Amino acid sequence: MNVKSNDIWLGAGVVTFGIFLLVYAIPVLVSSPSNVRVLFLSPTFWPVIIAWMVIILGTMLIITTLFSPTAEGIGVAAADEMEREEVVFATARLAAAAIIMVGLVLATPILGMVLATGLAFASISAVVTTPRPIAAVIVAVVLPLVLYAFFAHVAGVSVPQGRFMTLP
Repeated sequence: MNVKSNDIWLGAGVVTFGIFLLVYAIPVLVSSPSNVRVLFLSPTFWPVIIAWMVIILGTMLIITTLFSPTAEGIGVAAADEMEREEVVFATARLAAAAIIMVGLVLATPILGMVLATGLAFASISAVVTTPRPIAAVIVAVVLPLVLYAFFAHVAGVSVPQGRFMTLP
């Protein structure tokens, strides 16, 4: 099985997982009170958005894999070596992202949701080597603050505060 067919199977698996989320997991496992008047305040709103994004991204993976050019112009040995290097690099990045996510879970009670997610976003941006590091740092600071302001002051949802920093 070549890399192209692996990507197609991965995309199909991602789409299947997204459909599973929409059809079974969200309706059965996420409880939503019937008296929620505003759609975006419903507990099922963001899980549904994420499930649709998973489906869209899986579909995009399949489409880009089907229409991407193959590596026929280079030798087989060079293509295999490049593939091995890419796999090692991708595995290292995936492991780093997993460590960052575990760190986010462990740091949230200590640092608070805003500071921990800002640091996690900046770290993930470094791991994926973003082409715009300044913009990533700005987003890492501004986005958690804006989300905190919305959830704490508009939606009335309690956001975990840390031991070192509390926000109004």
